[in-house]
Amino acid sequence: MRCSLHDSLVWLYPDSEIGARTRTKVALDVARGGIAAITVLVNDASPGVPLKVTLTPAPREWKVYRLVDVAVEKNTGIVCFCEPEGEVNPDVVRRAPYRTYDAMEPVAAAGFKATAATQVFRIHVPVKRTAKPGEQQMVCTVTHGDATAELKIDLTVHAARLPPAGAASFPYTNWYSVDNMAERHGLKPWSEAHWRMIRRYADLMYQGRQNTFWIPLSQIFTLDEKGVPVLDRARLRRWVRTFTEAGLHYIEGGHFGGRTGRAWEAPTFSIGLSQSLATSPEGNADIAAIAGQLMEEIDRNDWWDRWIQHVADEPIAANAADYRIFVGMVRKYMPGVPILDATMQESLVGSVDMWCPQVQSYQQNCERFEHMQELGDAVWTYTCCCPGGPWLNRLLDMELLRPVLIGWASALFRLDGFLHWGFNQYQKQQDPFEMNVIPNWGGGSNSLPPGDTHIVYPGTSGPWSSVRFEAHREGLEDYELLRQLQERDPKKAQSLMQPVIRAFDDYTKDATVLRKARRKLLLALGS
Repeated sequence: MRCSLHDSLVWLYPDSEIGARTRTKVALDVARGGIAAITVLVNDASPGVPLKVTLTPAPREWKVYRLVDVAVEKNTGIVCFCEPEGEVNPDVVRRAPYRTYDAMEPVAAAGFKATAATQVFRIHVPVKRTAKPGEQQMVCTVTHGDATAELKIDLTVHAARLPPAGAASFPYTNWYSVDNMAERHGLKPWSEAHWRMIRRYADLMYQGRQNTFWIPLSQIFTLDEKGVPVLDRARLRRWVRTFTEAGLHYIEGGHFGGRTGRAWEAPTFSIGLSQSLATSPEGNADIAAIAGQLMEEIDRNDWWDRWIQHVADEPIAANAADYRIFVGMVRKYMPGVPILDATMQESLVGSVDMWCPQVQSYQQNCERFEHMQELGDAVWTYTCCCPGGPWLNRLLDMELLRPVLIGWASALFRLDGFLHWGFNQYQKQQDPFEMNVIPNWGGGSNSLPPGDTHIVYPGTSGPWSSVRFEAHREGLEDYELLRQLQERDPKKAQSLMQPVIRAFDDYTKDATVLRKARRKLLLALGS
């Protein structure tokens, strides 16, 4: 058995070799309230023989994860989706097809059986916000059969302190599937076991610093015998209570509707529950019924400072006129509730309170969106099957620095939030361990790029995190620290960020550069 330490922000693969230079010592920096992480690569393991991991002295609540490799069947395209025939995207970490270690299986430090000659595991050391700053030396001992390896970790806990995820932290949401939380774990929908599983997913979201959770209207409304939408008030209240108890704060009311006939260029929108045209008398009645019942619950439960409302996803020029009327109708029945929708259509000024363009659209129209902020609007960004090429995103064939740098770019541009649709949105035919590129069900001949549908995995008894999800968490931790320095010393913050991030498509690809900048950031906040 051979063991070597590796940066947690660098991909490893089943064919990764330790090489002549084994790294047996590492220095880690962490803020109070953060998580220190390191990855261990093991070569020449014997399948079936347990690997035992110990830390001395053992920090409280430290965790071990066995990394599980997943398939990357195709590469992301230069613009978005997957590479069409004949295109070669130069901004990928490796040419597909291949496998990479992304899924994180929680295991007992006392031992887990090796499944192949190459094994990768990851150690997390959470640091409390009340921890005493200073240096700690730990020894990681790996035992495999008769072989033993010792790896040294020098951990510096800095005085800088992270705020907890919640009402005051950076707004961040992943859209999730509660149906998959039941189906992928063999549970009856809305059973007590399902609610417990939903809570486990909510806990994982909170671990990743997510503080906003969406509630699709189709999950809390049904149509009665007359076709009138009826709210399941008990389910809504329990949903909010479950995520609130996990630590999440902001509530996203799901979309009232979508494109008529689901055609991208459709000029009109229809109500999701009834399929009535949104701007018709029937649609108005549906909006009034849905909004009225939601407002009663918002008022009764004092959710006024928490509720954010979606109307329809990604309006474009072809349906901008209908979207404006649709939003006006929702506002009539939900006065005072802010509207958030993913949109890059600048002609919709005055319709939304919270803009959410894709990162490349934001950058290309940065001055206009900054003007929206000056007028009082919030500006989030999002990624999905777009963008590809050199742009920041969270896909499987991109550097692990890119999810981290979403947080840095958000601080650089002083953005107000981040959204991604794919938390656990596996489709019926999809095994996310073996199938990460799937057809685009919305139309078109191209496929969704690797990892777009999800950033967590359905484990044997609950959700598993991923190295991408944890990388994004690190970036959101950095965001909070960068904002503290920006308030204290804007010029110093700008100087510190410059080697790391210049734009959403201009940044370092060297983890060492990021680590050095983060250390400077921590030292600056501790002085």
